[in-house]
Amino acid sequence: MTGLAHIDADDVDGILAAVAEDGGCIARNVLGDDQCQALLDDFSPHLAAMDWGRDELGYRNDFYGARTKRLHGLFSKSPRMVEVLTHPLLLALAERLFVDDGFADDVRLSNTELMVLGQDQGVQDFHTDGVSWRRVQRREDREILISANCALTPFTASNGATRVVPGSHRWPPDRRPTDDEVCLAEMPAGSALIYAGNVIHAGGANVESDVRVGLYLGYIPSWLRPIENQLVTNTPADVLALPERARRLLDVVEGGFTVYA
Repeated sequence: MTGLAHIDADDVDGILAAVAEDGGCIARNVLGDDQCQALLDDFSPHLAAMDWGRDELGYRNDFYGARTKRLHGLFSKSPRMVEVLTHPLLLALAERLFVDDGFADDVRLSNTELMVLGQDQGVQDFHTDGVSWRRVQRREDREILISANCALTPFTASNGATRVVPGSHRWPPDRRPTDDEVCLAEMPAGSALIYAGNVIHAGGANVESDVRVGLYLGYIPSWLRPIENQLVTNTPADVLALPERARRLLDVVEGGFTVYA
């Protein structure tokens, strides 16, 4: 089984090299223990009010899981989300990938999602996140999405650590992984799985009584349409109250549209 590199969060060059070579890695110490706990405290009331196998957007099938809970509109649920959104590592990765060579003028947040895996949740089907823009991705010979799945609780082999297929971002679309090509993104709370949009991955199985909580953020070039409309999933006043850089990442700009993307 091939493993993912574990790299300190301040080593942007090392993380980018691992993403280019393997399609992803584990970034250590992205969030502090206090940050993780504060985010969990903010989200807990919303999770407690939600049944298993449900989310707020109304869609649900086997892919999302009968023993999961998924939250959106996270900027109205936690004031601490702005610190994650504008984290220096995440912005540096996105800007290096999409802006520095002129591919885009800026970066945007595609979406956020709080993903909670409960006991008896089985493995998820393998997929890529970049397939959301499959027509664009077919035309581009480079990545158009960089993702972070931040562990607010530990990710372990028995509680649903993400299954990742290193190197699969370079595979043809019809290739499927064999068991020996799959690794588990095991990591302590505060670490983040950083991965490219074309990497094959899936949620793992949770056989423990404790839940596994991951906080997802995906960053895209500014000319690509985000998956989540933050003015719909959040209370608009909450978004408009965010700092200017955060609002721009959420595609909320003065005048209502972006002239140069």
